[in-house]
Amino acid sequence: MKKAFVSLCLAALLLAFRPLLAQAGEIGAVTYSFAPKPAPPLVFRDAEGTQHALSDYRGRYVLLHIWATWCPYCVGEMATLDALQGRTNPQRLTVIPLSEDHTDGAVGAFYRTHNITHLPVALDTAGRAPGAFKLPGLPSSVVIDPQGREVARLEGLTDWASPEAEDFLKNAMQVR
Repeated sequence: MKKAFVSLCLAALLLAFRPLLAQAGEIGAVTYSFAPKPAPPLVFRDAEGTQHALSDYRGRYVLLHIWATWCPYCVGEMATLDALQGRTNPQRLTVIPLSEDHTDGAVGAFYRTHNITHLPVALDTAGRAPGAFKLPGLPSSVVIDPQGREVARLEGLTDWASPEAEDFLKNAMQVR
């Protein structure tokens, strides 16, 4: 019982200091799929209400980043994701920040407040993405190859400007 309590306290402390760890270049838990599997068929909408499907992005790599404005860890990494898309050719790698918020107003306001200029608004108002990808929580990112297969995933807070995140993407984009 005492051991469980101590473990719980340590876990709480780690969660409290996790944003500081990510600023130091830490990335979340990485998984590579050496036997890629098709990404689930996922439909989402943009800020104008137009529907998009993951299959619309065939022919390029997609970094599907599942997040929400109400998730404190998610909020901390959006600026570095925006910078990543700003320095990356979207025909090679497209970042889709799929929000689990229920309205586009929250996401639009967040983008304006945090000066997010390179990322599209993508909304999963029905909340289907976490279940479809069997994600343990937010934030989570899935790399989808040009054939529409999941080749890697990263679960947890990530500093997308870090060399570790850059290495993750390079490795993910080489897995076939």
